[in-house]
Amino acid sequence: MTKMVLRTPDGRSLPRPASTLRVQAPDAFAPDPPGGLCAHPALLRGVLDTLAARLDAMMDRAEQDETLSVEAQSDLIRAVGLGQALVTGLEGYAAAPDRTLLERLSDLAQTLALLQPDEARLSGRVAAIAGAAGHAWLEGVPLMPDEDAPMITLTLDAAQAAGIRVGERGEARLTWAGVRRPAPLRDPLTPLRAALTPPATLDAGRHGTGQALQRLALGEREGERNAALLLLFVCGRDRLEDLPLILALDRALVLLRALHAQEPTPATTRLLELHAALHAELGRPDLPLAQRERRQASGDLGGQVLAARRTLRALRFGRLRPVTPETQEHLNVLWDALNDLDEDLSRGVTPDRDPDLRARLLLLSLQGLTSTARAPGLRLPPMVQLAAQVSGVDPLWAWERTQPERFTSGPLHGHLGRAALPLELLALRGTPFWDTWGTEVRRLTALAGGNLLASVRRAGLRLPDQAFLEGYLGGFGPLRALPMDPAALNAFHAALLRLLPDAHAQAQALAAPAEAPVLPQEAADLPPAGPTRADPTPRPVPATPDAPEWPAHVLGVREHLRGRRMVLLGGVPSAPHHAALLAAFELSELDWIGSAEYAHGTHAQAHVTLDTAVVILAIRWMAHAHNTLRDVARARGVPYVMHPGGLSPSSVAWQIGRQVSQQLGQQAGQDVGPALPDNTGD
Repeated sequence: MTKMVLRTPDGRSLPRPASTLRVQAPDAFAPDPPGGLCAHPALLRGVLDTLAARLDAMMDRAEQDETLSVEAQSDLIRAVGLGQALVTGLEGYAAAPDRTLLERLSDLAQTLALLQPDEARLSGRVAAIAGAAGHAWLEGVPLMPDEDAPMITLTLDAAQAAGIRVGERGEARLTWAGVRRPAPLRDPLTPLRAALTPPATLDAGRHGTGQALQRLALGEREGERNAALLLLFVCGRDRLEDLPLILALDRALVLLRALHAQEPTPATTRLLELHAALHAELGRPDLPLAQRERRQASGDLGGQVLAARRTLRALRFGRLRPVTPETQEHLNVLWDALNDLDEDLSRGVTPDRDPDLRARLLLLSLQGLTSTARAPGLRLPPMVQLAAQVSGVDPLWAWERTQPERFTSGPLHGHLGRAALPLELLALRGTPFWDTWGTEVRRLTALAGGNLLASVRRAGLRLPDQAFLEGYLGGFGPLRALPMDPAALNAFHAALLRLLPDAHAQAQALAAPAEAPVLPQEAADLPPAGPTRADPTPRPVPATPDAPEWPAHVLGVREHLRGRRMVLLGGVPSAPHHAALLAAFELSELDWIGSAEYAHGTHAQAHVTLDTAVVILAIRWMAHAHNTLRDVARARGVPYVMHPGGLSPSSVAWQIGRQVSQQLGQQAGQDVGPALPDNTGD
């Protein structure tokens, strides 16, 4: 809300109430006029001139801003090339509307929005043009970096065919961005079938389905091929992660019904049968596109075929896309929480005795799950899976209703992240920062917590361990009964931003004292240095072979492992840690495979023998190199633990007990209580 005082030309104030004017910015931009941007030349010209000015500003920033990372600078360079293609392409479409050109513009705008979120509105404006042209199915598909040049080239060619040429300034932008005409010129809109085919399932129960779909994907009609490929993504979900399988099922059913209505064939009949079987495997989730099409059929078979092809391209992008900044930030925060967990465990303190850490882990694990497309049998990203196991959350909790794009009142992961953020500041209690800002941190914690619980309540859901969260968050102050509206959210974020600089300065001051130097002989016995955001490797934990009185959770795991063999993958084997683990669990053997010895996992079969009790995968050291050993352990029925922390017996024991205690108990013929979430997320 902006308040303006109105005066006469000679400077005198107007009499009330006409003396003031209050102007409130809208929550969102107003839609474009009927027909979309390209139907209004004056509006189009203004939008393109403004975009061109922003492209020039991006060029200046890429050249002059020394604070930019290499990745951010690369994104700006890409954005300039894509943006110039949009400027010229929109002019070309206005001169000669064409569906294929509109597809290109949609993909260029979507990619630009991902690279520069401030340009996201342009993607919506292109969607409005598509809707006005009768192509409501047209949704932007982000481009891979190697697709930029051909898409830009083909867009400029189409504009030139419509009589629109790139001006001198536009050519300068393209040259600056390094755009060159590729040879050969392959159209990103029509990738090869092999590029759209997902990996085959390894689930023996779905081998027959996969083989049938592979044969149908070789059919003569593109519609049948596209439907078969979409269903292959659902069939092969055990080798995929974070992909919207509901969308794949939905788009396939809409297409198959259209094909079957036009010309029933044995292929479409068989595909409908396979679709029904795969849909049932996922618990028959709602398919909104198919429901809408059944109520009001579009009759546009050609559009449905193209929409399915575009969905396949989007799924391909989902498989190959790099980690987004938002995902990386969540991983960084999760590593911080796991570091704190490891420090607690090294002192024998478990999360049930540290409610602050318990709440952070619970909220962060739910944030990871609700930021990820999930389905029964679909693999989870390793860190999301680990967070769910550590916090004891069912990986499939409310999976259908909490997909990233399907929560009713805004993304649930946003509410969870907002509630988790103030909890990080609790570590500064007892410092000058807390003396100044403690009351405000408590207020913001209660505010964000109440907003989360109210949003979940409005959606008709209940969070895992919600009784604990209600009591814990309520301890910071009264919890609001309704979700925050946009104005309240803006005020919350503004208040948080005011105190974060002081919090950062206080955290730096606490970390300032230098650690005592480590002698070379001592360094040889320690695992890699403590975790950082750039290098998330565990902190070394002192190990003593002559173990003192171990915590109860160590003694409980010892009962399952006494006299048995354990395999540990990752880190630098050291004599003190090796002796401490042997003694704590009374193992017959510890097969410790150091990171340097295990470059690719070709010897995994030799390490996971039939007498192995458990496999520990120290994932911080090994990144994705642990996958082969994990797969061998799973195939042989050997429990495996994804361990994020240091290698103290207390830390290792807690993860074993948290993740595989029931499997160890079953091996020993004991009843150890309720099952924990399964490693696969099935």
